Amino acid sequence: MEKCVIAAALIVLALAPLLVNAEALKSPDFYARIDVLVTTEEIVEIDFGAKSDVLLVSATTLPGFTLERFVAVFEGGAPKGIVPVVYDKRSENMGVLASLVSYTGEIKLSSNGYNGTCKVRLITVQRKTSWQAIRGDITLDTSEYRGAGFDNVVVRVTIDNYAPYIVKDVLDQQGNSLFSVEFQKTVEASAVKFDLKHVELKVSKLGFGKYTVKLQRNEAFALPGAMLVIEDSYTEYTVAPKSTKALTLKNKLDWKPLGWIIVAYSVAPGPMREPQVKIEGDIVDLAAERRDQIDVRGASLLIPPFLLHYWIEAYTVYGATVKITNLGRDDIRIIAVPVYYREVGVWTPRGLEVSVSSRDLGDAYAAFIVVQVPSLARITSLTLPSGQVLERLGNYTSGWGSEWRSIVVEEHEAAVQVKNGAQVEEGTYFFSIEWPTLLVKPVDSKRRPVIGAEVVVEGPVKITAVSEADGAARVKPYAPGVYTVAINYRGAKVGEATLATLTGSELLIPCSLYDLQVNVKTALSSPVSGAVVSVESQGGFKQELETDDSGKVVFTQLPGGTYTVRAEYKGVSAQQTVNLNADASVDLNLWILFELPLIGPVTAATAAAAGAVTAVVAGAAFSRRRREVAEIDIG
Repeated sequence: MEKCVIAAALIVLALAPLLVNAEALKSPDFYARIDVLVTTEEIVEIDFGAKSDVLLVSATTLPGFTLERFVAVFEGGAPKGIVPVVYDKRSENMGVLASLVSYTGEIKLSSNGYNGTCKVRLITVQRKTSWQAIRGDITLDTSEYRGAGFDNVVVRVTIDNYAPYIVKDVLDQQGNSLFSVEFQKTVEASAVKFDLKHVELKVSKLGFGKYTVKLQRNEAFALPGAMLVIEDSYTEYTVAPKSTKALTLKNKLDWKPLGWIIVAYSVAPGPMREPQVKIEGDIVDLAAERRDQIDVRGASLLIPPFLLHYWIEAYTVYGATVKITNLGRDDIRIIAVPVYYREVGVWTPRGLEVSVSSRDLGDAYAAFIVVQVPSLARITSLTLPSGQVLERLGNYTSGWGSEWRSIVVEEHEAAVQVKNGAQVEEGTYFFSIEWPTLLVKPVDSKRRPVIGAEVVVEGPVKITAVSEADGAARVKPYAPGVYTVAINYRGAKVGEATLATLTGSELLIPCSLYDLQVNVKTALSSPVSGAVVSVESQGGFKQELETDDSGKVVFTQLPGGTYTVRAEYKGVSAQQTVNLNADASVDLNLWILFELPLIGPVTAATAAAAGAVTAVVAGAAFSRRRREVAEIDIG
């Protein structure tokens, strides 16, 4: 019974490293980033008549949160003469400073001849980030913020573009769909925002509690990190009362369908009535809405007042087909914009290079380069084909010939308009990107660092590095995508992992590396010190060590596999084959009986052979003596 227990224990020990590795490979490849954003606002009036420099400071950071951004918004634009001195990004609208962003919590303004006052809206956004392994749907629990006194709390879910998942729906605690257009119309448009890879819920408006983000998996759902997105010329339609209009994206050579921008609006006599339009598609997001009632009245009642109302609803629809139904009694006008995309660009260690030509854009009315990088990467600047470098820029709108141009550069995504109507800028666009350094740390079965291991990171690009004295290999996966990480050591692949979502700066990889203790003994089980012990793998790796006073030697961090273990001492040797899949200890017996000066070790085999020779010699001598005695007796 005791032998069975010991055998079982040995089996478990032998399998333990394999189970660790298997668990590492089975762990979820993809993660969703969950951000809880708490926003506070205040409006201040700055008087530049009293002082020429003004320092604006963000609100105090909440426990457990970090500062996402501190924004100063100039209502109607900043007066001329106000100069931003300390900030991280600025936004401009038609040449007028609109806002400033700081990631440190301080914005400093200076006056260049302006001595008046201006109102500034200060917005502090604080963030708490967590990562949730995608093993199905995603659960969001915001109950802890109930009663905390926060007026603006948003939960943001982000999935990497290249992940084979899309967001299909969000359910509240009662199981109601937040994606249904009927529900979206009951709350403000900013309360629920979503696309294929992102969700934003203003839970301070929707209610604190649990939400379920429904996901769907398919390899076809992976999107590129850099796309050329085109909007074809818009088409206007009239949808009569109680009728339906269905639209389907046409096939476009070398382009993939993304969806539609649908704007529905109505102007009709009478008091304000609820919009009676129904938009259906794969995923439909009510992005914006406006409505108002107007009383048209002259200087007198000579022409009696005329009452009318209008409403506008703008939707983003993902998928090739959209259906618009007019449920009301007035005509509805529709503006429909087809949207297509295709992958573009070359990723480099410095960023992304995208070349654009008019031929690429075809008959598109508007076109944008859209870049979305993983959460730990950061877009720092944009260089236009003209050579103009847009650095520390957030949102930028400017005149562009007879048209206008919009550019948005945020930390993790950017959209650059390359065409608007007749205006187009051909050439090469370069996005400077700071890629995170990943420390790959291979460890052996005892969790000790492995120094000198080759680390091969292969996916959209291939990177090779070697683990340094601290046990870490430093790599920068500079193209979004899924990577395999292989650890090669002493002629064998000893570890492997899949890297899909980069959630931190370190990756620990358990490796099939074990210690082998060899005990060299005599025939009487005494230790043999000074013996040379070698191990040689089937792959050709070989190592030699010398036994200590206790007759043992320890080979550390040997790759799992089959080894020939050989011990040699003054011409006497022994060997055996060892299958190594866990830390192990083996005995090698040289069968040495004793050691003689000038002669060396005498083994049992040598002694036996010597004994046989002695017996033969003695027997021959005894026989000869008998013959001599017999001859004498006869004589």
